[in-house]
Amino acid sequence: MSTRARRREQVAVRRRSLSAVAVLACLVLDVWAVASGAAGQDVGRQPAGGPVGAAMSVGSRTGALAPPPAAPAPAMNDPRERGDGQPSTPTPSASPTVVPEGDGTFTVLPVPEDAVQETPKSGRTVRYTVEAEGGLGIDTNDYARTVASVLTDPRGWQTQDKVRFVNVTPAQAKRGDPVDVRVTLASPDTTDKLCAPLETRGRVSCFANGRAVLNAKRWVLGVEEAYGKDVATYRIYQVNHEVGHGIGHGHAACPGKGKPAPVMLQQSYGLDGCTAWPWPTAKPS
Repeated sequence: MSTRARRREQVAVRRRSLSAVAVLACLVLDVWAVASGAAGQDVGRQPAGGPVGAAMSVGSRTGALAPPPAAPAPAMNDPRERGDGQPSTPTPSASPTVVPEGDGTFTVLPVPEDAVQETPKSGRTVRYTVEAEGGLGIDTNDYARTVASVLTDPRGWQTQDKVRFVNVTPAQAKRGDPVDVRVTLASPDTTDKLCAPLETRGRVSCFANGRAVLNAKRWVLGVEEAYGKDVATYRIYQVNHEVGHGIGHGHAACPGKGKPAPVMLQQSYGLDGCTAWPWPTAKPS
């Protein structure tokens, strides 16, 4: 074969080799594209919460798929989780409990000695017991302390009416010593029975048959319209108002808008333009 013929043959061989390589490259690219497309469809059909790693891998290789959305952050007002995703303990309700009906029995309570603030040496003696109905779920020691402290406070009836409150102990009451006023804490249902025929409707207190009946519902909750959240101050009013009936006082009216309410005003129903004041004596100016 001549030199020119050999050169033609070599050129033809190279051309066939290049064509074969090109065909093989096309086939590889087609297979890779098909494989990539199939993987994209599978990830696209993944339900929420599916494998994030696979999607990220396919997305970075093809550039065609964005990473799936991140799981939503917990809502800040979700009671089960804090803002950092950690579980939180629900805050228990702090609402006080009111027992609608007690057991109908009454116990005379001892008065803590340190609860008595002042006992005048003279004046009309008013003998009182502190009593509570059973089944109320109320701290009776705190109740007895409050009553004795209010009755012997210098701002109270002892100063206003020149009376002298003397406590009748459980032992004295048991042996039959005389009692002028029985300060009695009772459930709403029992209050209605003790106050009848007065209509207390489970809501308010009364004085009837020698008892200053303090409605336990009001003792626990107070009256927000007059005293807001200040239940302790409302209790002072509650004791002074009902014992005030027991020593001879009737209801009073508001003397003028913006003035301190008389303790004998029915403050549980409203202030009639006055400002709340729980003591019988005048409010200091």
